[in-house]
Amino acid sequence: MSPSRTALVAGGSGLVGGHVLRQLLEDPDYDRVTALTRRPLALTHKKLVQRVVDFDRLAEVGDFPRVHDVFCCLGTTIKQAGSQEAFRKVDLAYVV
Repeated sequence: MSPSRTALVAGGSGLVGGHVLRQLLEDPDYDRVTALTRRPLALTHKKLVQRVVDFDRLAEVGDFPRVHDVFCCLGTTIKQAGSQEAFRKVDLAYVV
């Protein structure tokens, strides 16, 4: 049996992040998965820790848990974002 791992998924409420999150929750190697999301998830799981955050004010969130692995799944579409500026903010500024 391998040692337990922990993960953080940024963007766990989106299309890609949701898939990554579900894979990690079903992976027996992970015993805790923290999801940073813009809105609450409908998903519940004994390994899941949800943290709803405002990515514009991430520095104010406080301490993040120590984890073994980080998965950045932040992203949007131009249609959802509504403008090039909003798209770049999510797909570039939040990520970097």
